[in-house]
Amino acid sequence: MTNMNNKPVSQGKNNAACCITINSQEPGKSKLRHAFNPDRKYRGVRSVAASGDSRYLVITFEYGNPRIRVLDLEKLEFLPHGYNGHIESVRLTAITRNNREFFTASWDGSSRRYEIETGRCTQIFSGFGRSPSCFLDPDGRYLFTASYDSDINIGMKNAGRCWNITTGKSVKLYKHTQERIYPGAIDIAYEKGMVFTGSDDGFAYRWNLRQSKPVLTYFSCRGSIRKVAVSGNYFAAACTDGLVRLHFKISGELFRHFRHNTMDVRDVKISKDEKKIWTADESGLVYCFSINSGELIYILKVHQLWIWSICLMQNEEILVTGSGDGTVLFLSADSGEILAELHNLRESTDFLITCPPDKSFPEGIFFTNNTDLIQVFREDEEKQTHEVLDLNDTRREAYINRMNLKNLIITRLKNTGQYTSLTEQFLRDQKTLDQISKQKQPYMLKA
Repeated sequence: MTNMNNKPVSQGKNNAACCITINSQEPGKSKLRHAFNPDRKYRGVRSVAASGDSRYLVITFEYGNPRIRVLDLEKLEFLPHGYNGHIESVRLTAITRNNREFFTASWDGSSRRYEIETGRCTQIFSGFGRSPSCFLDPDGRYLFTASYDSDINIGMKNAGRCWNITTGKSVKLYKHTQERIYPGAIDIAYEKGMVFTGSDDGFAYRWNLRQSKPVLTYFSCRGSIRKVAVSGNYFAAACTDGLVRLHFKISGELFRHFRHNTMDVRDVKISKDEKKIWTADESGLVYCFSINSGELIYILKVHQLWIWSICLMQNEEILVTGSGDGTVLFLSADSGEILAELHNLRESTDFLITCPPDKSFPEGIFFTNNTDLIQVFREDEEKQTHEVLDLNDTRREAYINRMNLKNLIITRLKNTGQYTSLTEQFLRDQKTLDQISKQKQPYMLKA
């Protein structure tokens, strides 16, 4: 997490009771605060993907857990479907242009197609090794998958595949043939008849859609290529030698590289206007660089553990990160400021999302459908006492009612300008009330 000045700050253990504390003044020197129940366990996040309309966020999880959850950001709730079928963890997803379906890449060696609003699996692509990556043709004709084909054929290394979505058949194979330097990575992307791959043999290639041999080698390195990204002019690759390499997509010429503090860079995204590039690494750091100057815009420690996946939403205003610490963060893409934090609890029915303190709400806000997750306690500075309020204490109930603000969090994630307008009006109302001589301030201001 970061403080209000976007300075990196240390975090405690994942299940610490004091993820965020909130202050609420009582008469005298006493204050009400809250913490999150420290006994809850989290699911490590493997991937995040936002739909093009920023309504849905598809989340998958680590370590053999095939569970998929879809967050409806307009209602701030998980859809009730299980998206069943996989028997091992889903490593990546790709959402269709119409925002109604998504495709998967799974450790069980298959890819599936699901309807978002029904949870129904409508198509299965299978018959290859563990798959860490998939990419969907924006026009919906092809699905591209990448897999460890040595799992099923000792003579193979890693490979990418092109699937005809209409027929469900594999139509082309893109083989990496060099020795795997550090087994554990292959990624694939596609744009306008060109296929792009990077693998754990250290090679990054461009292929023509219908050809089985690469037409261009961007580079080779002594490490693995975790993720690749393409834009109008550039090809980018996140590598385990601490570099993100940015090449001109057509010529293959190196434009510049971006150096990181740790070796294992796990994801990379390029802005649509090609002015910024965002990356994430194994230590929980996110980076934002200027593409034109190469300068570092910000670097922030936002997670306690590794970040496997990042995506952009709300016209690239929000950067979403998914981490092994079990949380998904929504950040300002421009500054890295944390806007909200989603806690992926193991209990499928529990929901908890928080917003850190800001100038409008110095105590912070949250939303949960299970208030047992919140512990409220009263501190008296003069007496130096600490009293945990009972679950049925009326003070606790009133406190949670003030801070449990679902609609305001939805507004912050869906319409930043409206959130700013609402909170500025809230501050003006508070100031006016404070200036009214001898007028008792209402117990709670309602939007």
